[in-house]
Amino acid sequence: MSLWKLLTARWGDGAGETDEVRIDASTNSLPTMSYEHYEIHSGNSFTCYYIQEVSDTNDRSIITFRTPDTTKYLHLIAAGSSTISALVIITEAPTITNNTGAPLTIYNRRRVGTPTASMVWDTSQNPDVQGQATYFTEATMGNVTGGTVMDSIPLGAGSGPKAVGGLSRGTQEWILKPNVLYAFEIKSLTNDDNTHWIELNWYEHTDKH
Repeated sequence: MSLWKLLTARWGDGAGETDEVRIDASTNSLPTMSYEHYEIHSGNSFTCYYIQEVSDTNDRSIITFRTPDTTKYLHLIAAGSSTISALVIITEAPTITNNTGAPLTIYNRRRVGTPTASMVWDTSQNPDVQGQATYFTEATMGNVTGGTVMDSIPLGAGSGPKAVGGLSRGTQEWILKPNVLYAFEIKSLTNDDNTHWIELNWYEHTDKH
């Protein structure tokens, strides 16, 4: 394929259509976007968040979900904040008591048209529901235990929002295993009133070989 055809081919629609390549009139440059930004435009990027006020040491605010049993993988970054010292933890394959917790809304970051639903599963209902996550409060947090702690980061009093794992997407992003439970939590480290905030952002992508 010639360079011109490569530049003008429309990404991923398979229809053989072309789009005109436009040069920015102000800077005389060719505009580009990152791949994760492209996934927002394509309707494959999702987000959810949870906020909770807690009051005691070891009180936990948790988002969980089960990844889809497909080759469409989640490329995820997590962020959190707290008003008092706390710890952010990412856990793979925890034990989650089935049909506990509560459904958490997931939003497609492309709000134009009819947004598609995420492929992750909410385990708080019977049967599990696709397109939702699950949250656990200080009253229900005991239903999430064990698993492999993949990352944790301390949050100082009043800190945040803070990315988990690094300062750039290359050091934050996780590509999650299919058909596995994951937990994202903030745990209080002091016996004080504390407001927890967790936000997850991910896109769902099938590898191209």
